[in-house]
Amino acid sequence: MADNEIQAALPVVLLLCLGVMVLSAGCLKDSSVDITGITVGAQNITGSVVTLNVTSELQNTYGVSSGIARVQLKAYDTTSGLVVAEKTSDAGFLGIRGSGSVSQTIDLPRTGSYRLVSTVFENGQRKGQGEKTVYNLERLTPDIQETGLSITDIDFLVKKVAGDRATIQTDIYFTNDNREPSGAFDIEVKAKEEDAKLLADKQRARVESIQPDATRVSGVTLSVPDQYNYVVEVLVWKNETIVKRGEGYVRLRPGMQVDKDSQFVTKQIETSKFVPGDGYDGTAVAIPQPYPVTRSPGFTIPLILVALGSLALLTHVRRWKR
Repeated sequence: MADNEIQAALPVVLLLCLGVMVLSAGCLKDSSVDITGITVGAQNITGSVVTLNVTSELQNTYGVSSGIARVQLKAYDTTSGLVVAEKTSDAGFLGIRGSGSVSQTIDLPRTGSYRLVSTVFENGQRKGQGEKTVYNLERLTPDIQETGLSITDIDFLVKKVAGDRATIQTDIYFTNDNREPSGAFDIEVKAKEEDAKLLADKQRARVESIQPDATRVSGVTLSVPDQYNYVVEVLVWKNETIVKRGEGYVRLRPGMQVDKDSQFVTKQIETSKFVPGDGYDGTAVAIPQPYPVTRSPGFTIPLILVALGSLALLTHVRRWKR
C-alpha cells in the first residue's frame, strides 16, 4: 500500500514543486520578451537583388511565456520610409526565462539603404523590438560577378586650363588579385562637385583583361569648371552590372581652418601652375643614362692641354726677348 500511496502522491508533489518554482521566479507575472541582438549577413547577391539573412536573438527576462513567440521583420527604405519587404516567423515557446533565436531571409533591391525592424509578439501582444540599418547595398559585389579586381590608387594630372575650365587626366590603377585573368571590363568615371553633388563630367573607357597579380593603369580625361572641389567616382561595369566602386578627391579650391574658433576660409589655387611642361604626355618616360666613366685623380685632360699651351707660349716669348 505504501508504494501505491507514493505513486498517487507523486503528481501532487510535482505540482507543488512547479508552484514553488513559479512563485520563486516571479513567473506569475506576464512574460517580458526582448530582442537582445540582430545579426545581418548577405546570403545571395545578384545584379538587382540582395538576399539578407537576419537573425534576431530573443530573451524572456521574467515571467513565463504563455504561448508561441512570433517575430515580424520589416525593411523600411531610409529615404522614403516605405516598407519594402516583410516576413513573419515562429520563434517557439520560450518557457521560464528562456531564450532563442529566429533566422529570416528577406529580399531587397540592390540599391540604397534600409532600416530592418524586428518585432516579437506573443499571443498577439507586442513584446519587444530591435532594429539595425544596412547602408549602400549597391556596393555589394554580385556573386556571379566576383572579379578579384581592386582599385589600388587614383592619380590626377592637370592637362590644361582654359578660361574657367580645367582638363584633368584621371589614372586608375587596377590590380587583379584573382587566380584567373579578369577579362575585359568597362569603367565609368564621374566628377561630382563635392558639396552640391552636381555632375560636372563623366567618361567611359574599355580596359583589357588583366593577368593574375598584375596591375594595369587606365586613364580618362575629365573637363570640369575650375576653382571647385570634386569627388571622382570610378564604377567598374561587367556584363551590365557594377562590380566595383572607388573614389578620389580633386580639390581645386580647398578650405582650411585658421584658428581655434574654427574659422573656415578658402584657399586660392592657381591650377595652371600644375600643367606639366611641353612634351609631357602623362606617361613615365625612361631617360637613358650615360655609362659611368672612371677618372684618375689629378688634372683632367683639358687642364693638361691648357697647361702645355701656356708653357709653349711662355717659352716662345722668352726666345723672342733674347
